[in-house]
Amino acid sequence: MAQRQFHLYLILMCTGQFSVVDGTKLLPSANQQHFVNILQSGKPSLIYFKRITNPSVSLFLQQLELSSESLEEYGITVAQVDCSTENVPKYCENNLVLKEAHLFRGNILLRSFAVDTLFDVDAIVANVLFVLLFNEIKYVSSSVELHDIENEMKGRGDVIVTFVRAIGIPEHRAIMETAFVYGAKYQFVLTTEQSVLEDLELEDSDKLSARLWFCHCKMVLGRTQPCKRSLFEQSLTTVNIHSYLKVLEAPLVMEVSVGPEEVSTVHMQLKMPVVFLFTQRETYEQDRQTAESVAWQLLGKAGVVLVPRAQLQSRVADDVTVGLRPAGGDSTISYLVITSIEEMIDLIKSEGKDAPTTQYDNEEESEELDFRGVQDDEVAETIYQNTWRELDVDLILALTEKSFPQSLLATSHVVVLFYTAWDAVSMVFLQSYVEVSTRLADLKDLLMARVNCGDWPEVCSTENATQLPAVKLYSLGKYPLFYTGMLGAQSLLEFIMLSRIVNPVQLTTTEDVEAFLNGESQDDLKPYQHLSVVGLFNPEMEKEIDAFTKAANSLRGTVIPGSYVGNDNPYLSQWFGVAPPALVFARQEKSHLGVQLEESNTDVIVSAIRSSMLEKFPELTVENLPFYIQPLKPLLILFIDNDDGITMKTKEELAEFTKLSMQMYITCWIDLRKTQVGKEILQIYLNYLPQLPALILVKLSSGSPVFAFPEDQVISRVNVLSWLKKVQLGLEQPNNVLQDKKWTPPQAAYDFLAMMDAVRPGFAKQRTPDSAKRDGANEGEGEAEVTSGVDEAKDRIESAAEPERETLPETLKRSTVQDNKMQQKVHSEL
Repeated sequence: MAQRQFHLYLILMCTGQFSVVDGTKLLPSANQQHFVNILQSGKPSLIYFKRITNPSVSLFLQQLELSSESLEEYGITVAQVDCSTENVPKYCENNLVLKEAHLFRGNILLRSFAVDTLFDVDAIVANVLFVLLFNEIKYVSSSVELHDIENEMKGRGDVIVTFVRAIGIPEHRAIMETAFVYGAKYQFVLTTEQSVLEDLELEDSDKLSARLWFCHCKMVLGRTQPCKRSLFEQSLTTVNIHSYLKVLEAPLVMEVSVGPEEVSTVHMQLKMPVVFLFTQRETYEQDRQTAESVAWQLLGKAGVVLVPRAQLQSRVADDVTVGLRPAGGDSTISYLVITSIEEMIDLIKSEGKDAPTTQYDNEEESEELDFRGVQDDEVAETIYQNTWRELDVDLILALTEKSFPQSLLATSHVVVLFYTAWDAVSMVFLQSYVEVSTRLADLKDLLMARVNCGDWPEVCSTENATQLPAVKLYSLGKYPLFYTGMLGAQSLLEFIMLSRIVNPVQLTTTEDVEAFLNGESQDDLKPYQHLSVVGLFNPEMEKEIDAFTKAANSLRGTVIPGSYVGNDNPYLSQWFGVAPPALVFARQEKSHLGVQLEESNTDVIVSAIRSSMLEKFPELTVENLPFYIQPLKPLLILFIDNDDGITMKTKEELAEFTKLSMQMYITCWIDLRKTQVGKEILQIYLNYLPQLPALILVKLSSGSPVFAFPEDQVISRVNVLSWLKKVQLGLEQPNNVLQDKKWTPPQAAYDFLAMMDAVRPGFAKQRTPDSAKRDGANEGEGEAEVTSGVDEAKDRIESAAEPERETLPETLKRSTVQDNKMQQKVHSEL
C-alpha cells in the first residue's frame, strides 16, 4: 500500500496537480528488434505504427508524447515504429493497423484503439488504464448488476461507484488513476448508463458529466440491509478523490481527552472545517449518537470531534454546545450555542460556501461546459447549447386530435409540423419552423401549425408521420404533400412558397411566355425560383400535355413549370430553336435553352427538368450536395480557400472543361471559407491536408476510390483530361479508398429497432415514405381528387366527435424506448 501511495504522489505530479518540472519526454522510435524486445519484456506497452506524417498523425503523436511520461509511471512502455523504414510483419502491412494504437501485455495484444478515440492525454491515460485494470474495475449497465456487486461485498469491503458521461474525459482518467492506487482496497464500479443514475436518486442526472459514490458495504452484516451511500459532491480530480478517501479512512467520530486547541485531525491537514461537540459522563451515549448522526451528514465535508466538557477552558461559557474550526487552516475556534442538529448542519454548509464552495461552483460551471464538448450527437449538442433560447411558438397553432381536421378547412394552405419534444432533431428543426412562420405571418392564405406526436400519437399515425420531424402541406383541392428537403429554414421557405402556386401555370400569349421565363410574371417568387421551365405544345398534343401536367404535379414544391398551348408556336420555335413538343429552360439573367421532347413520358419530363436544375459547374454546399450525388456520377471536386490569381484561373479552366465532360463527371468546387466541413471532407479523402487549390476525383461506387490530381502539375484542361484518361486506364493508383461505414448502435442496449422486431417481427424495419405511391396518386388526380382533401377533412371532423382513446398505438408506445436524448460513448467491448 505504501508503494501505491508513493505512486499516487507521482500521479499528482504528472497530472499537473503538483508541478515539479516543466518538460516533456520525447517519444522513442523503435526498430523491429527493439519492438521484439519490448514484447519479450512481459510488461505492458502502447505502440503506434506510422507510415506517413500528416497533420492528424502529428497531432496524435504530440498527445502520445505528452502522455508517455504519465504512462511510464505505471510501468507502461510507450513507443512508435516507423513503417517506412521498419517492416514489422502483420502490423506495417495492414492499412487499418496504421490508424490504430496497440496495447500489449508482453507479446499478447490486449486492445487496439482507434486513433480518434485517443484525442488527448486524458483520453490516452484513461483508456489504457481501463483495459489494464479490467479485472479490478467492474463495468455495470443496469441497477441490478450494481446491487449484485453490493450484496457480494457486504461484510467484506466497500464499493466505489463512478459514473462518467463518456470514456476518455478527464474525470474518467482521475477515476482510473485512483483505481490503480486503491484497487486492492476497494471494489471499483464504473457505468456510463443514465438508468443507473436514476436508481441512485440523483436530481438533474442528465446534466452531469461525472459523479462518484462511496458505498459503505463492509459495515453491513445482514444480507437484506442496504449499503449506505455517500455522494462525493466535489469535481472529480485525482487530488479531490484522494483527499476524500483519506477522510473516509479516518474514524467517523474522533474522541479525544484534550482541549479543542490541541486536537489535530486529517481534516485539518486538508484544510476542511472541524466541528467539536462537547460531552459529559452523564450524557455520553446520547452525545455519541448525536455526533455520529452529524458525522454521517457531514461526511466528506467536515470532521466531527467529541471532546469532554471538562477539557474546555474556563473562558468558554457553560451553555456552549458546539465549537467550529473554519475551513482554510485557520486555528481560531468559534464557540456557539446551537440547539438542533439541523441548525448545526446548515451552519457548516453555509460556512463552507464562503470560500471553498465558490471554487466548487466555478468547477461545476466549467464541468457543465466540458459536458457540452463530449456530446456524441452534434444535434443534441446544439440543443444543449441553446437551452437558454426561448422559442416564440405563439405564431404556430398547436393542434389536437379534435382541432386538427377542422384546421385543414381554415384556409387554402395549411402547413403542419409533426414532432416530439424529446427528439433533438425535432427541437432543432422547430427553431427553423418558427423562423419560417415569422417570415410568412402576413400571408392570408397560409396557416402554419404543429402537432406534438408525444401528446397526440393518433393524429401522427393517421397522417403517416412515422419519421419525425415531418412537415406536410395540405392544400384545398390538392393531394397532401410531404416535405422531403433539408431541415433548414431557407429550404422549407422555398418549398412552401413554390407549393402555393397551381402547377403548371397556364400561359396564353407569347408575351406571357417571355415574361414567365424572365421571372417577371411572379416577382414575389423570384428569390425562390432558381429555374424557369415552360412546356410548348400544340392543341392536338393531348398525350404530351397530359404527361407534362402530371410531371408538373409531381414537382410541386420544387419548381413551377409553365405550359403554353397554342397555334403560333412557329414564332416560339424559331425563337427558342425547338419545335413542339419541347421544354424551354431559363435561369435568372441567363439565356434560354430549348430541349426537344422525343418521348411523351412523365418520367422523362421529370428527369429532364431535374437535370436542368443542376448547374454545370456548381459550388458544392451542405444544402445542395444531395442533388449532385443522386446521379452517382464521379465527383470532380476543386477545393479552394481564396480568390487569388491561381485559384481564379483554375476555376476558369475547369469551367471550360465541364463543357467537354458534363456527361461523365459532376465537376464542382468547394470554398472552405464558406463550407467549413469541406476541410474535414478533404482530410478524410486524403488523410492529410494538401496545398490548395486541390483537385480530387471521387468515384461513388466500386469501393469509392479517391484520386488526387498531382500537386506538381498545373490544373488546366489539357492536364486534367490527360490525368483522367490515366485514371480510366488504371495507370493511376488511388490515394485512398473510402471504407463503407455502417451506422450501427454502439452496443446491443441501444439497438431499439431490434428490440421492437423481437417482440413484433418486421414492425420496426427501416422504411421510407412510399414516394412512388404519392407520385402515382398525384398523376391520377382528377375531378374526384379535387374534392378529396375537403371530403377527407369533413370525415375527420365527424370522427373527432368520437370518444378519445386512452391507449397509445403500438408505434408510439415503443418509440418511447428511444427517449434517451444523448447516446454517449461507452466501453462496449469491455
